Amino acid sequence: MKTKTYLYILVGLGFFFSLVYFNYFKAQEAIKKTRPSPLLIELVSYPELLGVGSKGTFLWHIESSPDLFTTFTTIYWSYQSSPSALTRMDSPQAVGYPYYLPDFSSGKYSLPNDFELRYLFDQSSRVFFRAYAKISNEHLWSEEKSLEVIK
Repeated sequence: MKTKTYLYILVGLGFFFSLVYFNYFKAQEAIKKTRPSPLLIELVSYPELLGVGSKGTFLWHIESSPDLFTTFTTIYWSYQSSPSALTRMDSPQAVGYPYYLPDFSSGKYSLPNDFELRYLFDQSSRVFFRAYAKISNEHLWSEEKSLEVIK
């Protein structure tokens, strides 16, 4: 009787440890297959030439995992170029774009998402701009683009 009990216990423990072993290696395989979620911002559409007093439409896209959101996204612009590569640590205060479009400057916007703004420039000049979003404690910047505002 004792021998059967020990045999059942050994078989049960063997079965239990084989399941633990199987589960461990399946979890390791799943971990190896995980990929970081994308987090980027890009300008999709923007005017390259505008007349003074005409509204230009800016469209940008923020790609991220669906559990993220932004509380502030906009188009920053200036009459002076700031062509350097910007990192996720570069806040708007550290960059040379003094103007921005305020429409999405407060709120909670789910991601991924597309954003669109229209703006009227009132003087002729070359204008440099980037799309921007603050997500958690990171600052996302698109590449710098430019447009010409003519009379």
